[in-house]
Amino acid sequence: MAPSLVHLPNGQTLTVSSVFAGFSFKANDLNVHNSAFPPGWTIIIESQDDLDDEVAVDGQEGYGVPRKSHTRRFRNPTLHGDNLFISSISNPSNTDFKPATSPTRQIAMMLWATMWWYFHQ
Repeated sequence: MAPSLVHLPNGQTLTVSSVFAGFSFKANDLNVHNSAFPPGWTIIIESQDDLDDEVAVDGQEGYGVPRKSHTRRFRNPTLHGDNLFISSISNPSNTDFKPATSPTRQIAMMLWATMWWYFHQ
């Protein structure tokens, strides 16, 4: 995948590029002092394909053998069976930049931007 530019509704832009087993997101705004995003983060997305339907035991639904699935590399959104993991977060040194006032908000914004990219693929 060639690097792509993502324009978020809040006016910020991110560069998304493919890296080993995942995707790297980098903020294009040089002013990271007041940004809700870290300068960069890496995610891993896996897709699962169901091979068999669940088998019921004794006529009871939902108590059967679990489905067999095959995990494969992410190619395009399936809208079901995709798993997303935050692999790494690039934070600058605390001596150079003020740390995030709310780490929870920072992670929420990373997930929001990642999902924006995912659903616009």
